[in-house]
Amino acid sequence: MPSNQSTDICIVGGGPAGMVLGLLLASRGIKVTVLESHKNFDREYRGEVLMPRFIQMMKQVGLFDHLMKYPHLKLKNFELFWKDQPLVTVSIANLSNDAPFALWMPQPILLNALWDKAKAYPNFQILFGAMVRDVIRENGKIVGVIVEQEGEKFEIRSSVVVGADGRSSIVRKSADFEFEYESYDFDVIWFTVKHPVGYENTVRAFFSSRHRYLVLPKYPDSVQCGLIVPKGDFLRFRQRGIEAIRSELLDGHPVMHEFARGLKDFNDFNVLQARVSYVRKWAQDGCLLVGDAAHTCSPAGAIGVSVAVATAIVAADVLVKAFAKKDFSENVLSEVQEKRGQDVKRIQHIQSQFTSVFFLRYPHLQWLSKFGIMLAAKTGLLRRLQRELMVMQKPLPIESEISL
Repeated sequence: MPSNQSTDICIVGGGPAGMVLGLLLASRGIKVTVLESHKNFDREYRGEVLMPRFIQMMKQVGLFDHLMKYPHLKLKNFELFWKDQPLVTVSIANLSNDAPFALWMPQPILLNALWDKAKAYPNFQILFGAMVRDVIRENGKIVGVIVEQEGEKFEIRSSVVVGADGRSSIVRKSADFEFEYESYDFDVIWFTVKHPVGYENTVRAFFSSRHRYLVLPKYPDSVQCGLIVPKGDFLRFRQRGIEAIRSELLDGHPVMHEFARGLKDFNDFNVLQARVSYVRKWAQDGCLLVGDAAHTCSPAGAIGVSVAVATAIVAADVLVKAFAKKDFSENVLSEVQEKRGQDVKRIQHIQSQFTSVFFLRYPHLQWLSKFGIMLAAKTGLLRRLQRELMVMQKPLPIESEISL
């Protein structure tokens, strides 16, 4: 039977943001407990392509060389297609001198690589299958969480609880954090197809007369496709029957045709609501939100993981200083938002511009997408948006000591 525990930092969520934060804190001698609701890291993920901004920050904190020891591919181009006709190939290689490529690294590999590094620190602990049910609040301050593991409930007390548990954050809900804004214009219907013979691994966007697709390599031998539709359209597909979505996919790139012809039901699809959100205040006394728990990005530019991890790295810097002062008040922890909030909002705004360029908000103009892409490429707008999204313009605002 699990027993009550205490730790310096309790991080709820063992995704990229939570694991990077936990590793950086453990390396500074802080006792860390990470709570991961799943039994291991081997599960379905989206967003396994890591853009140059992720590489830049991994170099800044000294993790890049370690990660390169694990399976990965370097991707140097971003390609836009109209059906099976190439429209634009945009190089990733010359966006940043210190990060001349994007990485394809499956998240199970990334997370296990971070865990392997963290195992060197006896003050780092991760509990799998640990579901947080509520926060513990005493005298107006959050002092821990109630956890359920293997059917048993117990408490973990800590100086700070960090919510790194994604866009559906239990910590955010339990601690009554409020959104400053939340918008929702479209859904991404994700599905996985077999890797076609001769299909090169890179990041692609396919456009048809009906819809748009994101197409990403997926470990170990698949291709992950995301059909972008107005919000609620998946329900309309279901109401119209399997032939409706089969027809849609057959109108798209040939990489999807075999999958479409073999469809029998809707079980092979899962839907991500592309919500863009921003929590009004990321900190309370004894509690801090990072990553998607604090702010979510749209799929534009495939940078969600990078933006989440950037906030986690800045949080590590702030938390190390908080422990030095033994001050875990909202006033101290809110420094994370002071350092990251403006950049997050800037990125969200650029993503909004990016999606507007390609008519994601105007389905009835879909037939113009081809011309919009070519015009954006010719005028340099596409290149500017790409650089703004995929590359950090300056290093993260952290002390040099936050490095391995």
